[in-house]
Amino acid sequence: MFGNEEASPRTAAVPALVPIAGKPALREFTRQSTALGQFFQSFHGQLGLTVLDLGVSNQENTDFFNHLGHRLRYDNFVRSLDESFGDGDFYKNQENELRIEAFQAKVLNFDDDSLDGVLVWDALQYLSPAMLEAAVSQLHSILHRGGQLLAVFHTDEKMIEVPSYSYRIQERNRVKLVNRGHRRPAQYFTTRALEKVFRNFDQVKFFLTQDSLREMIVRK
Repeated sequence: MFGNEEASPRTAAVPALVPIAGKPALREFTRQSTALGQFFQSFHGQLGLTVLDLGVSNQENTDFFNHLGHRLRYDNFVRSLDESFGDGDFYKNQENELRIEAFQAKVLNFDDDSLDGVLVWDALQYLSPAMLEAAVSQLHSILHRGGQLLAVFHTDEKMIEVPSYSYRIQERNRVKLVNRGHRRPAQYFTTRALEKVFRNFDQVKFFLTQDSLREMIVRK
């Protein structure tokens, strides 16, 4: 349903990031992540696993996985979204069948049951409902049985636009967030809504945090 971003030529990117005037945000900060800690805990005693990172490629994450004896692959999901839908109305464009086909030719082009884990980060917040269903279905397909994904969602329903981050792993349970601007999410995700989105997975687990980010681990 979705293809690899290298499967077709890139179009000119038109970023959907919009700064919010008068709304200060830290350029970068480090936070503890219980979900990330559990993500790595499930790999204990194993070597040679393959994990997909849907964020911006960075040397910190690559080196961290290499040190643990695993392989990290990248598929810059949000950049592909901007290239496919970022000119004009970002979410209206996600209803255009030709644009959807072009997007599907770029991302998540991996064999079924080929991945041990996926670091989704906050990428799913910017998909229209129909595209969200399709993306989650494909994530389910490319994970093998017992594979897991880590996802992050903003919890403040009053925020019209939310910070978009690049996630840099510092330790097994600590990650540095680098602010890349702000963008409008597709919808506000309640716990019940997320359980429905991931209903075909075997386990959905949420983690309490002290900030506005909801962390979750989903296992196939």
